[in-house]
Amino acid sequence: MEPFVPKFQGRRWVDGMRVLHVYVLPRSGVDDELLEMAQACRPHLTSYPIDPQYGSDPTDAGVLHLTAEMLADVPSAEYDEAARAEVAEALRSELADVPAFSAEVGPPIGNVAGAVLDVWPEEDTLALIEKVRTAVRKTRGDEALQHSGGRPHISLGYSYGSASSDPLNTDLRLLVTPRRATLYVDRVHLLDVAWTFDEELGGWRMSWEPVAEVPLGR
Repeated sequence: MEPFVPKFQGRRWVDGMRVLHVYVLPRSGVDDELLEMAQACRPHLTSYPIDPQYGSDPTDAGVLHLTAEMLADVPSAEYDEAARAEVAEALRSELADVPAFSAEVGPPIGNVAGAVLDVWPEEDTLALIEKVRTAVRKTRGDEALQHSGGRPHISLGYSYGSASSDPLNTDLRLLVTPRRATLYVDRVHLLDVAWTFDEELGGWRMSWEPVAEVPLGR
């Protein structure tokens, strides 16, 4: 693994900049299997230069998320209230006929940027992402669709240093059970996301402010 550096429009993120994103968020009381699996991973992640994205309390989902899309045309400071409302309404319109669904995530895998839970099967998640992209395209144009997150996944933690992922993956494979968990998807969140460089950690940390919650199938 290598130190993770967030990017915007293909370039290094400006410290403290905020950008609108659409995320699926795991929730305590709904996705407890997922949060329990994340907690089982925590002691192994913290033995490496990885900053877990969730708290030590099993009910604290922290900033765990599955990215549906980044609105990458401009920083969120250039979105006024009307523009934000327009995006939220487009999401509601596109997702009104998308039923809630359950996906599976896991097993936990160390990678170049930290550790992740891949989503599989991914058909329903990919269909949701395409609907989100359609809403973004209708309101902001193709220039807002510059993000490519690869296979749908939830990042358990981001790396702030360099290390071999091989021993981490051995630990995750042998010592973490169960290896898969359910993610229930019945809504997406439009969020104002910031990345800030934490000097004490020596790495990047994310935070967000809510903009809109959009239910599926309504």
